[in-house]
Amino acid sequence: MIDVEVLLPEGWVQLPTSPGTERLRARLIDDLVREFVPDSLPRDRAEPWRRELRKQLAAAADDAAGHGARSVLLPLVEYGTQRLPGSMLLTVLEDDPTVDPEDLLAALLAGAGDEGTYLEVGGAPAVRVASVVDSHRVGRSQPSVRVTYYVAHPDTAGVWALLTFTVLTDGDVAADGVVVVTAMFDAVAGTLQWCEPVGTPEPDDLPGRVEAGHRASV
Repeated sequence: MIDVEVLLPEGWVQLPTSPGTERLRARLIDDLVREFVPDSLPRDRAEPWRRELRKQLAAAADDAAGHGARSVLLPLVEYGTQRLPGSMLLTVLEDDPTVDPEDLLAALLAGAGDEGTYLEVGGAPAVRVASVVDSHRVGRSQPSVRVTYYVAHPDTAGVWALLTFTVLTDGDVAADGVVVVTAMFDAVAGTLQWCEPVGTPEPDDLPGRVEAGHRASV
């Protein structure tokens, strides 16, 4: 099975969302809640934080699974005084191998207008498309910034990686904070590499969290 991997910054986590990983995902969420809200904190103070973190992690993973993603990446540590308000979905798709990837990328660029960029990611041609999207589905009235990378496999026709990240805003999609967060997600997307594992891993063998500087595969 062809996969992709990216380099995760410190404090980011990866949750697998492929079919068959539900038990592993639940266990990883439990581990993350214990790590980021330790038992040493007073129960009356810690419990609301635990519930909220568990809710956010489960919601992000369920949303990623519903979109067919293989995993979701989330920044959990604070930068400055706040957590980065966003998440990234990693997906690998198999499409018609007879379609020239350059033709498909050209069509994506034409449809994106000024918000589309042609570039190279992971040694292969790619297109980055940015857009402003409605956030009511996640219970927010303010719009979000969404960026999707369409990356062609350099050697296998019809295989694509899709990296989609969404950055929440307070209404100003061009605010400095939004630009900085988007740039950090772009930096993660730029580390994408293709890989082909030997054999098929069991669900319990899939990675859930990696330390800074390690690569997370889907």
